[in-house]
Amino acid sequence: MLGWFLRMAEALNSWITSWFVLTRQLLSKIHKLRNMDSAGEHEPKRPRPSPARLPDELIYYSILPCLPARPLLRFATVCSAWRDLILRDAVFAGLQAQSPTRASAALARFHNGRFEVLTPDGAAVAPPDPCLSFLPLAACARPGLKLRACTGGLLLMSAWATFVVVNPATREFQGILYRGSPGVAGLAYDPGRGYDLVLAVPEGRIAEAYRFWRFSSRAAGSGWRPSRDTLRLSPYDQLLPRSAYAGGRVHWLSSRGDIIWYDVVGDLHGKASPPDKCPSTGARLEGNWDLGAWCGQLRLACCSGAGVGVWALASYGGGADAGASPPARWELVHWRSWCQIPGAVGGQECFLRSEAPAGMEPGGDGGLGLALRSAHTVVVDGKTEQVWRRSLVRYDLRTGATEGVAELAGKEVHDDFGAVFGYHSSMAALPQLNWAA
Repeated sequence: MLGWFLRMAEALNSWITSWFVLTRQLLSKIHKLRNMDSAGEHEPKRPRPSPARLPDELIYYSILPCLPARPLLRFATVCSAWRDLILRDAVFAGLQAQSPTRASAALARFHNGRFEVLTPDGAAVAPPDPCLSFLPLAACARPGLKLRACTGGLLLMSAWATFVVVNPATREFQGILYRGSPGVAGLAYDPGRGYDLVLAVPEGRIAEAYRFWRFSSRAAGSGWRPSRDTLRLSPYDQLLPRSAYAGGRVHWLSSRGDIIWYDVVGDLHGKASPPDKCPSTGARLEGNWDLGAWCGQLRLACCSGAGVGVWALASYGGGADAGASPPARWELVHWRSWCQIPGAVGGQECFLRSEAPAGMEPGGDGGLGLALRSAHTVVVDGKTEQVWRRSLVRYDLRTGATEGVAELAGKEVHDDFGAVFGYHSSMAALPQLNWAA
């Protein structure tokens, strides 16, 4: 009996010893874990990496100037810095006015008293008031409102004896009275210098002689001032109403295809000849022409029987003598034959067609307007009839694709296409007229 108690006491002692050893090991591990946690609390926390941020200079002067006016007006509410930049910074407004991009430029027309953006997905480029109802014109004068030129987002309009320089995106405008003879108009605009209205007015009964009249916002008090010399064209030649401003000069096309320019600063004028050879065939280049501007460089578009071409003026050549036709140097920017342009050539039922360029988007090598006129033979009630179709299509210079954007009025291919122009939605601010000069 005594031996049994001794064995039970040894077993109990062994169990208690094992329990104490396990408890000590467990407490030791808990103590170590607590020490690690307390040490981690005193260690400095590593800062989280901040998201990547673009430099302010890149945003202010490389990204925002590429946007049209309507998004910029919305972005002006982001913060006070953006509001001051977009609405009050003259440097930013001038940079944006001279930086047309594919996002801020489009084909447009002033048709039936309404501003229409023709480029697809051009809602951001459209002005807030397409009817320009903010212009203080009488009801009888509004039907006579005509578009004369477009430069840097500014439109030159005319109504009776008044010219109006207007920015449709910001609704700013200025009226200039003119009581002289009618002529073809052009608008020169540089943010640092203001704007100049230029009129080429025929002198006397000789339509080939023109004198340039200029109104400058920097010398508004001097009114309209004539040029020193007159421009003489070839017999039976005359200036066409469409104009383009580039490189400090206003340009017009003549009915014979020459480019007439007027330097608004130097009071000089001259003439440049267009490209004379077809890029694909080498034959004499003949067709319909149109002028445009991109990044301060004059561009010339041509629709010939062989295809569509766009050239950039690299050099005016020598001399300013209008009668000498200086040898201008042109660089080919784009050429594509009609068979490579889908939708531009009529089908087998088309027996007569003609094409003319109608406006160039100023934002890079984007779109070119093409005024197409084609005659088709159709059968109606068993009778064969001839139907004329007139349409304006947007031709993408990069892809060669075409897309119909408007129907043209009139019986000729040139009817109504003169109202189509390349528009840049800009924040260009109108300068204060200096009436003291």
